[in-house]
Amino acid sequence: MEKPNTMPERMREIEIFGVPALYTNTPIDPEDIYPGMSLYELQGRDGRFLASVLTPVPIPVLSDGPRDLKPGELVMDTGAGYYTPAEFEEKYLSPDYGGGDSAERYGKES
Repeated sequence: MEKPNTMPERMREIEIFGVPALYTNTPIDPEDIYPGMSLYELQGRDGRFLASVLTPVPIPVLSDGPRDLKPGELVMDTGAGYYTPAEFEEKYLSPDYGGGDSAERYGKES
Protein backbone atom coordinates (compact mmCIF):
# COMPACT_ATOMS: atom_id res chain seq x y z
CA MET A 1 0.00 0.00 0.00
CA GLU A 2 1.29 3.45 -0.88
CA LYS A 3 1.87 6.09 1.74
CA PRO A 4 -0.38 9.21 1.62
CA ASN A 5 2.62 11.43 0.81
CA THR A 6 3.12 9.57 -2.45
CA MET A 7 -0.52 9.09 -3.54
CA PRO A 8 -0.32 9.67 -7.30
CA GLU A 9 -4.06 10.03 -7.91
CA ARG A 10 -5.06 13.39 -9.30
CA MET A 11 -8.34 14.62 -7.88
CA ARG A 12 -10.69 17.29 -9.21
CA GLU A 13 -10.51 20.65 -7.46
CA ILE A 14 -13.90 21.87 -6.28
CA GLU A 15 -15.26 24.29 -3.71
CA ILE A 16 -17.46 23.16 -0.83
CA PHE A 17 -18.96 25.55 1.73
CA GLY A 18 -16.59 28.23 0.36
CA VAL A 19 -13.47 26.08 0.94
CA PRO A 20 -11.24 24.79 -1.88
CA ALA A 21 -11.22 20.99 -1.87
CA LEU A 22 -10.27 17.86 -3.79
CA TYR A 23 -13.02 15.52 -5.01
CA THR A 24 -12.95 11.86 -6.04
CA ASN A 25 -15.60 9.21 -6.64
CA THR A 26 -13.30 6.73 -4.88
CA PRO A 27 -13.60 6.06 -1.14
CA ILE A 28 -10.49 7.10 0.81
CA ASP A 29 -9.49 5.04 3.82
CA PRO A 30 -9.03 7.33 6.87
CA GLU A 31 -5.55 5.82 7.31
CA ASP A 32 -4.60 7.07 3.84
CA ILE A 33 -5.55 10.72 4.32
CA TYR A 34 -2.81 13.08 3.21
CA PRO A 35 -1.27 14.74 6.31
CA GLY A 36 -2.92 18.04 7.20
CA MET A 37 -6.05 17.37 5.14
CA SER A 38 -9.56 16.72 6.43
CA LEU A 39 -11.67 13.94 4.88
CA TYR A 40 -15.41 14.16 4.30
CA GLU A 41 -17.72 11.73 2.53
CA LEU A 42 -20.66 12.88 0.46
CA GLN A 43 -23.67 10.63 0.77
CA GLY A 44 -26.99 10.46 -0.99
CA ARG A 45 -30.24 10.78 0.93
CA ASP A 46 -30.31 6.98 1.04
CA GLY A 47 -26.97 6.98 2.91
CA ARG A 48 -24.99 5.53 0.01
CA PHE A 49 -21.47 6.74 -0.64
CA LEU A 50 -21.18 9.31 -3.47
CA ALA A 51 -17.69 10.82 -3.16
CA SER A 52 -14.71 11.64 -0.95
CA VAL A 53 -13.67 15.25 -0.38
CA LEU A 54 -10.35 16.43 1.07
CA THR A 55 -10.03 19.98 2.42
CA PRO A 56 -6.97 21.87 3.70
CA VAL A 57 -9.00 23.22 6.64
CA PRO A 58 -11.78 21.58 8.66
CA ILE A 59 -15.37 22.37 7.63
CA PRO A 60 -17.67 23.12 10.56
CA VAL A 61 -20.09 20.23 11.10
CA LEU A 62 -23.49 20.32 12.73
CA SER A 63 -23.92 18.67 16.10
CA ASP A 64 -27.32 17.24 15.15
CA GLY A 65 -26.16 15.06 12.24
CA PRO A 66 -25.07 15.27 8.62
CA ARG A 67 -24.91 18.64 6.93
CA ASP A 68 -27.07 19.03 3.83
CA LEU A 69 -25.70 20.83 0.79
CA LYS A 70 -27.73 23.81 -0.31
CA PRO A 71 -27.56 25.39 -3.79
CA GLY A 72 -24.20 27.11 -4.28
CA GLU A 73 -22.44 25.27 -1.43
CA LEU A 74 -20.85 22.71 -3.79
CA VAL A 75 -19.14 24.22 -6.84
CA MET A 76 -17.85 21.57 -9.22
CA ASP A 77 -17.01 23.80 -12.19
CA THR A 78 -14.17 25.85 -10.71
CA GLY A 79 -12.06 25.24 -13.82
CA ALA A 80 -9.03 24.82 -11.57
CA GLY A 81 -7.99 21.36 -12.76
CA TYR A 82 -6.79 18.15 -11.17
CA TYR A 83 -4.15 17.84 -8.45
CA THR A 84 -2.54 15.26 -6.23
CA PRO A 85 -2.91 16.08 -2.52
CA ALA A 86 0.75 17.20 -2.46
CA GLU A 87 0.22 19.59 -5.40
CA PHE A 88 -2.96 20.91 -3.79
CA GLU A 89 -1.10 21.53 -0.54
CA GLU A 90 1.58 23.42 -2.46
CA LYS A 91 -1.07 25.52 -4.21
CA TYR A 92 -2.96 26.57 -1.09
CA LEU A 93 -0.57 26.23 1.83
CA SER A 94 2.87 27.13 0.47
CA PRO A 95 3.80 30.82 0.84
CA ASP A 96 5.94 30.50 -2.30
CA TYR A 97 3.16 29.47 -4.68
CA GLY A 98 2.29 32.20 -7.22
CA GLY A 99 -1.43 31.76 -6.72
CA GLY A 100 -3.14 33.98 -9.26
CA ASP A 101 -6.93 34.12 -8.91
CA SER A 102 -7.03 31.44 -6.21
CA ALA A 103 -4.79 33.52 -3.95
CA GLU A 104 -7.16 36.47 -4.10
CA ARG A 105 -10.28 34.31 -3.87
CA TYR A 106 -9.18 32.42 -0.76
CA GLY A 107 -7.31 35.24 0.96
CA LYS A 108 -3.78 33.98 0.35
CA GLU A 109 -1.28 36.76 -0.07
CA SER A 110 1.39 36.31 -2.70
